[in-house]
Amino acid sequence: MKEKNTSSKDINYLVRIIAMFWFLTKVWSYKTWIAERIYPVIPPIKIFEYVPGLVHQFLFVFSLLCLLSVVCFDIKRWLLIALFFSEIISCALDTVRWQPWEYMYLCFLLVVIINFFKPKNILLLGHLFLVSIYLFSGLHKFSRDFLYSVWLNMFLEDFLGFSIGFILKYKLFFLGVLVPVIEVSLALLLLFLKSKKVVSYALIVMHFGILIFIGPIGLQYNSVVWPWNLAMICILFVVYSKPIEFSYRIVIANSYWLILWFIMPVLSLCGSWYQYFSFNLYSGKEDQMYICFLDNQKEFKPFFESSDIAFCNRKPAINLQNWALKEIKSAPIPETEIYKKIAVYLKQKYGNDNVKIILYNPGTKARKEL
Repeated sequence: MKEKNTSSKDINYLVRIIAMFWFLTKVWSYKTWIAERIYPVIPPIKIFEYVPGLVHQFLFVFSLLCLLSVVCFDIKRWLLIALFFSEIISCALDTVRWQPWEYMYLCFLLVVIINFFKPKNILLLGHLFLVSIYLFSGLHKFSRDFLYSVWLNMFLEDFLGFSIGFILKYKLFFLGVLVPVIEVSLALLLLFLKSKKVVSYALIVMHFGILIFIGPIGLQYNSVVWPWNLAMICILFVVYSKPIEFSYRIVIANSYWLILWFIMPVLSLCGSWYQYFSFNLYSGKEDQMYICFLDNQKEFKPFFESSDIAFCNRKPAINLQNWALKEIKSAPIPETEIYKKIAVYLKQKYGNDNVKIILYNPGTKARKEL
């Protein structure tokens, strides 16, 4: 993409920023992208179970080389297309690779490929995509699950160190409702307000706040999303560095993106669309999967929970999310159908009588054995 005008320069910056942070994220979570690991490889189609590990490695290295080339050299459309198909094939081999940041980068990449010679289209569609991300991320947090799991447990108790007595005395629990209210409000202001740059500054402050909360000086949690938050800060700077030129003609011509970003995510609110494709992030609504072993499996020793899990009858137990974050640096995909596939895999490998799989909802305390 030749830098002929200001919009083209902005798109070059945008693409290189995405490629750089995408590269860093994939390197940091490299075990997500290879098959040589303990965490199960669960492809969406059964026939892909027999794909050799060498194919996973090749796709991983190929994508890294493409991303480095995008960062270091002139941006070529054919290279972006090669990167896109490499990522799609890799994700088709393992469901855990469909992370929200991977989905976002793929959407941005495809928008650029389709509108390679139309930089104004890219900036407008990028703007609408950002609105969708913040809107549905906020909507998913309107729940008691978020208030209990994230606001109370993670933020007030673990991060700020407040006691339950202090929280109740000063009625801090329901202040957590302000989080989704602010996020949804900023998304709507970003959509309708003319001075979008001011709103983007507020969102940038929010991302810095997230980094403080879960980053190295905070809870040191889910490290794979740290570079994603840095990427979002840079993307906001680039997209809103100049006024967005709104065009109904461009929007109508690209209406399929609106269906993907604004219609399909509505279905996720009732469980009919993938949560991560709707940016259901830190909502606390996800079920937790526990794996109970009747005897010690040596390969799982680094992932056993330090405290006994009551519904595992004090047997060795693993929380799937903690296991995934520790080994592959990526969170499990919070979909029941994928949990069931993981349960089938573990029972086949370690014996149906030696493994018990429990889905547990921290909010409702409901349990279900798979």
